[in-house]
Amino acid sequence: MRLRSINYYLLLMLGVATATVVLSIARTLYYFAIDRQPEMSPMMFILFAPIVALPFMFIAALAEFVARRFLPQWKQPSRSWSFLIGASYTSPLFGLIDTRLLVLCLLINPVVMHVLLARRERADALDRSLS
Repeated sequence: MRLRSINYYLLLMLGVATATVVLSIARTLYYFAIDRQPEMSPMMFILFAPIVALPFMFIAALAEFVARRFLPQWKQPSRSWSFLIGASYTSPLFGLIDTRLLVLCLLINPVVMHVLLARRERADALDRSLS
């Protein structure tokens, strides 16, 4: 594997891990704000966030590997997009905050992120060709 691919997967994993911790902190703040006591203490969820992130990391790495192998039109994104795509894999965790937020999974998911990236690259290429 090339160094660029390794950097891509490391940033992807960093995005997954960071989003998991951020969403667990958001869940904790949400429960404190509505003064509700969940079955699992929100503070314990923050402690177990790295363990919760592991399956998301595995799924993200596997899905991106398969996508790169079988969908060559999916270009390797920049560093910030790699991080955002990794973070988008954790969108089902919005359901742990509140089940009504599961609708966000339709808006924030890896496929949508890749489509946005492709549209951005197409627009950049068009701008370059016009100038």
